[in-house]
Amino acid sequence: MKLRPRIALVSCLVALISVGVTGALLIRQSRAWSAQELLQRQTLLVQTRAFAVGDALETASRELIRLSQSAEVDLTDNDVRPEAALLAHAHRNSTIFNVGLQVVDKAGLCLWSEPAAAGCPGRSYADEPWFVQGKRAKGAIVVPQRAADEATVINVVVPVGGRFDAPDGVLRGVIDLRNDKIISPNLTQSLPPQTEVALVTRGGEIMFPAGLKRTIGWDRALAAAPSGPASAFVATEETGWVYAHAPVAHAEWGLVFRWPYAGLDSGLQRQLGLLLRILGFGGALAVLLGLGTSGYLTGPLEELLRAVRSLSAARRTGAEPPPFATGAARRTDELGELSRAFADLRAQLSSGDQVHRQDLERIRELAASLEERVRARTAELEAAQLTLVAQERLAAMGRAAAVISHELKNSLNALGMGFDLVALEAGRLPHLARVNAQVREEVNRLRTMSDELLVFARSPRIEARSVDLNDLARRTVELCAEQAASAGVRVALKLDGSLTVSCDAERIRSVLVNLLQNAIEAVAWGTAPGARREVLLATQGGPSFAFVAIEDSGPGVAAEAQEHLFEPFFTTKRNGTGLGLATAQRFAAAHGGHIELQTSTLGGARFVLRLPLFAPVSVEAA
Repeated sequence: MKLRPRIALVSCLVALISVGVTGALLIRQSRAWSAQELLQRQTLLVQTRAFAVGDALETASRELIRLSQSAEVDLTDNDVRPEAALLAHAHRNSTIFNVGLQVVDKAGLCLWSEPAAAGCPGRSYADEPWFVQGKRAKGAIVVPQRAADEATVINVVVPVGGRFDAPDGVLRGVIDLRNDKIISPNLTQSLPPQTEVALVTRGGEIMFPAGLKRTIGWDRALAAAPSGPASAFVATEETGWVYAHAPVAHAEWGLVFRWPYAGLDSGLQRQLGLLLRILGFGGALAVLLGLGTSGYLTGPLEELLRAVRSLSAARRTGAEPPPFATGAARRTDELGELSRAFADLRAQLSSGDQVHRQDLERIRELAASLEERVRARTAELEAAQLTLVAQERLAAMGRAAAVISHELKNSLNALGMGFDLVALEAGRLPHLARVNAQVREEVNRLRTMSDELLVFARSPRIEARSVDLNDLARRTVELCAEQAASAGVRVALKLDGSLTVSCDAERIRSVLVNLLQNAIEAVAWGTAPGARREVLLATQGGPSFAFVAIEDSGPGVAAEAQEHLFEPFFTTKRNGTGLGLATAQRFAAAHGGHIELQTSTLGGARFVLRLPLFAPVSVEAA
């Protein structure tokens, strides 16, 4: 048998078997899972409604307890008027007790009813279960009505006055479940179609609805309802039913729902039908793919076989051989024939031609590669040369800065001592005091410049440790608060949660102070009177880096100065040294970060310091 029909037959059989087994397993699993999900969903529904019923009963009990503890309720004063007024007001302003409210003394005689009922005053309830249980209760209790004509009525009873074992009477609230506003909506409204409901006591008495037709399923569910939540299928001769029940809190009752299984199972049947159609379509598609795959696999092999044979014939006649394709292992089918034809072809090819073509191709590749490598190496050398020149320039500048700073400090010390002596004559010559202040200001400025030169001349060394970046930002604002206040600039903080980085706190604080002082000066010098004068310092964390942004409402940085900002000795200030931003950038680089200039939403400049969350590999800047 040829390869093509064999591939088609095997592919079709494997596809049909796989789809059939998979479909059977999916159908079985789907029905089991859907049935389990249905029971869980219905159990959750009845639990929710049972909780709502219990909550409504608790609300009614709390309302009755509140009324019983009112000052108007005193059954020992032989005056029922305060109680009557209280009940009238409660019934008029509450929808809980839709039937009414009653006050009954300790002998079981009705003292007052609201709304007024004929025969209430003097009527005896001494033998009623709700009165007997209410006298012995510690708090509010819920008791169903025993009379057959009042099967849907429940009583909420609470003892009034007296001692625990001998109260002065009871307060009774009466609710009819057929038309009340807090309990019956949970039993009848917003339920799935064809839902039947029953409310039962622990003793098996059905409180709602009246005249329920009992079945085996109802009996089982009603008996188990007060004990715990559950759901089950119950099949009858006509149809199947789903019962779900749950206990009701605060009353020891049980709530039961019943639905016809056919109404709930419609979605499951649709899901099963869709699954069967998908499996059927998958089986048909698998058969078509098996037939198509066989043709797809063997067609190219047949074409390759013809190409190899034509190549062999061309080589025998000395003609230019056409392109060839490799064959497969030795077999008795088309692949075997292709392999033997390829071996015959290879024996007739000239190895010299092949080697020659390979050498030529290799030479072309080497020539192209050599040119590219020379170009890349030249670029690397040029970059290294530029870097070396920049390093030598910075080193020379550093050495010169150190010498200048040293000599300048010596001169400033001598100059300061001289003017201290001159200041002693300020009392005799008043104009010397003004000159002395000016000279001291210039001496302090030169000392600051000398310190900046020394800092720039030294190689920055950092001692990294864990630092709270938000605390560092707050400290920076405190250090610059006096400068901001004197300049009339408001400095705002915007911190991003807890942000810890590994850095040298002193170095980073000096960077932040420098940037914040620059922003304050830019706002103070560059904004018109009455304009917005604000500086914002914000922190933000990222996956690998932390960011500190300082932005202002000043005039911003001129375009021609932006590319020279971090160069040593470049400054836009009248009395600046041009070393502040250069030194700050060096400190940032020593931590593995950098400072970047951006445009601020406040209208001025925005400097962003980026720091890695972890310490750099080298703690000394290159």
